[in-house]
Parts: sequence; structure tokens; C-alpha cells
Amino acid sequence: MNSYIIDGTKIDSVDLKCLVVSRGIKVDKEIYKKFSQDNRLNISPLTCNCIILSDKTIMQMTDMSFHLKYLTGILSWNNLKLLKYASQLETPFSLKLIEDKPALLYKNDFLDYITFPPYSDFYKRKTSSGLPFIGNAVIQGLDWAAFQCLWVCEYAVSGEPCEFCFSGAEFKNLAVKNKKLPEAVKPPDMAEIAVYAVNNAN
Repeated sequence: MNSYIIDGTKIDSVDLKCLVVSRGIKVDKEIYKKFSQDNRLNISPLTCNCIILSDKTIMQMTDMSFHLKYLTGILSWNNLKLLKYASQLETPFSLKLIEDKPALLYKNDFLDYITFPPYSDFYKRKTSSGLPFIGNAVIQGLDWAAFQCLWVCEYAVSGEPCEFCFSGAEFKNLAVKNKKLPEAVKPPDMAEIAVYAVNNAN
């Protein structure tokens, strides 16, 4: 397991993973340009990007700079008010190219070179019934498939979505406008997505 120095304190890869997951990363646009074609790396926040440290530790990669811009473009002002701490979404972590390789930095100090999972067409697929994989399921790391929201959250439609939940904010917005809520994901669709993830995600 690797060790790193953060603000004068020695930490290991698991500690670093906790910090990066909780604080997010600012990703240089050149990273997407250079690596998104051959790796599972997508600018959409409906996907689940991750990075792999040199000791093979896998961590979620939330691009704070790009994802916040994306959210402000697609969410209503009422939903944006859910992000009460949007102004505090600063992070000391960044992902930049160093010697043409993707590198994780802390306050612009080099920490480690990283890699990405191999490309998958998972987020371009639909089930036999026409349900898009994207927006309904994600691949986390190298071996985990997860469903964001299998049915409409009753807390969200009653006006109390969790502050961190993208789906909950959407459900609340639809309910406030008296618009049709999405149907629950059906078991055959779940099974088809899961089987595809197991057999083809990597």
C-alpha cells in the first residue's frame, strides 16, 4: 500500500481514498480529451467515473468543476437551492497531465500517477424494453454494478429529498410541477442490466 504526505501528515492509500471521495477532484479538460476514448471516463455525472492509484486502490472520481456546471445547466433554480453549500465545493485535489500521464495532485503537489478502467459501452446501451442503462445503473470500480434509484422516492416527492441525491431533486421538481413521475425499474430490466454488467462491463 502506498503512502502519501498531506499537509505534513503521512497517510496511506485508504486515507487518501476517503479524502478524495469526500472532497472531489477538479479534472483538467485535457484528461477527458486524451483518455475518454479508450477508458471508462465520461463527462456526464450520470456515469460513475473512478481512478486507480499505482498500488491498484480504486476510488470514485467526482469532477467538482465540471459536474457543478452540468448540474446548473439541467436543474431548475429550486433544485439548485438544494445545493446549500455549492459555494463551498472547492477541493485541493486535481487531476492533470504530467509528462503526458494522468496524475493526482494535492494543492498542485504531485501525489501519484493514476489509470482508468478500460472502456465499456455500458452507458450507451438499452434493455430489450428500451430502458437506457444510463440514469438507471452505474458501474462502480471494476466489479460492482449499482442502481441509483429503482423507484420514485416518497420523501423526495413530498418535498424532502436528500441534499446529495440527484434523482431525488429530479423527483421533487417533477412533483412540484405536477408532471408524470418515472415508472419503477422492472425486474426483467434490472436482471438484463446486471447480466450485461457482469459479462461485458470490463
